[in-house]
Amino acid sequence: MKFVFVVFLILFSGCGYKPVAHFAKRALGDSIYVSLKVNVANTESSVEIKDLLNKLIATRFQKNLVEKQEADTIVNLEILNVTDTSIATNTDGFTTFYRVNIRVKFEFTNQKKETKLFYNSAYQDYAVSLEDPLITYNNKLEAIKEASNQCIDSFLTQIAYQGK
Repeated sequence: MKFVFVVFLILFSGCGYKPVAHFAKRALGDSIYVSLKVNVANTESSVEIKDLLNKLIATRFQKNLVEKQEADTIVNLEILNVTDTSIATNTDGFTTFYRVNIRVKFEFTNQKKETKLFYNSAYQDYAVSLEDPLITYNNKLEAIKEASNQCIDSFLTQIAYQGK
């Protein structure tokens, strides 16, 4: 069993495989500044996505978040729109499930001062509570958070491609 594992490791490392995070780290530089253009209609979601991006940069890539003047890389993000679409109704005609669609713009300026724009979209479904609108509101916020996370993951993959 150990022999098979060692052979697998040798073959796997010999093929030149490098994880996506390796390329993303190279593209991001050592210090990053994230700015946010707040979407007035979705202020809470705008702040949430910035916090999520900051958290992922710090945890996944172990990069420093710094002030704009000290940054190697600047990321400007903006939620362009958030829309709800009814996707299921009950027998009485009331909506029971919605799909939230989110579109986010990322403006990425690297160490060489080259700027690239990325537009990412994602969606997430959420349930409607006909008894308690607060539950529906919380479900919607959680769906927006999950869709935002998908957009950020797409952005980080696009950044990794820039670092190859």
